[in-house]
Amino acid sequence: MSLPPPTLGVILAGGLARRMGGGDKSLLGLGERTLLDEVAGRLSLQCEGLILNANGDPSRFGSLGLPVVPDTVPDHPGPLAGILAALEWAAVQRTGIEWLVSVPADTPFIPGDLVLRLHEARREAGQPLACAASAGQAHFAVALWPVRLRHDLRRALEEGGRSMGQWLQRHGCAEAAWPAEPRDPFFNINTPDDLARARNLAQGGAHAMTELDLSGLKCPLPVLRTRKRLVTLRPGDRMRVICTDPLAGIDVPNLLRETGDILEEQHQEDARITFLIRKAGPAP
Repeated sequence: MSLPPPTLGVILAGGLARRMGGGDKSLLGLGERTLLDEVAGRLSLQCEGLILNANGDPSRFGSLGLPVVPDTVPDHPGPLAGILAALEWAAVQRTGIEWLVSVPADTPFIPGDLVLRLHEARREAGQPLACAASAGQAHFAVALWPVRLRHDLRRALEEGGRSMGQWLQRHGCAEAAWPAEPRDPFFNINTPDDLARARNLAQGGAHAMTELDLSGLKCPLPVLRTRKRLVTLRPGDRMRVICTDPLAGIDVPNLLRETGDILEEQHQEDARITFLIRKAGPAP
């Protein structure tokens, strides 16, 4: 598996949040951070940059320091309008980037290998687009989009198209699936009850956190030792793995695909690659 091509991330925060009573759902709290902070923190580690699709006064999102890109078609026609705005922005402002990944601002638990696996899915299927899936359900708003299809998307919206799923499937969309247990990585927040449940999920219960420092080891040793330690974890336990071999950036995510465990975060600082892994399976 090769590294993914440069990809721009867009966080979709342009919805009207009617079921939450209106307002900016993305600025609601999830522990000590907002939903938007949580999504941005996870997605920024996987992308060449982030932008935020939102309408109205952009200053309310100023603390993040991200470009705020409003819809470019009128009357709030739905998330496809946010995708179009982001694709058109990328074509002008980030001319060297050919791919865009979208994540709704109300989906705070996205996995750390999202971009990597979406690219892998569309390459293996020979399709131009890819979306995430869990528990047998496709999540069309969590998807990979080629910038070159922006003109077709604008035509579809101007002709009254609103269905994200129909547009993706018309062009050809692969799926990359993640396990939904012990926590669905694409759980999204639409109601006050959903928010309460997300806050409970974010607390993580009494699960253990361990650290495995594999600095200086060359592959395949980091993978072999990570596999051995994973066997000792209980469902829901987390493990932070630190590696310095660049090949671990590919081999560790491959291992987790094999074991079914969840890569929650992956980031690199200087020569250190850090993985945050959650043991899959129903919580005891």
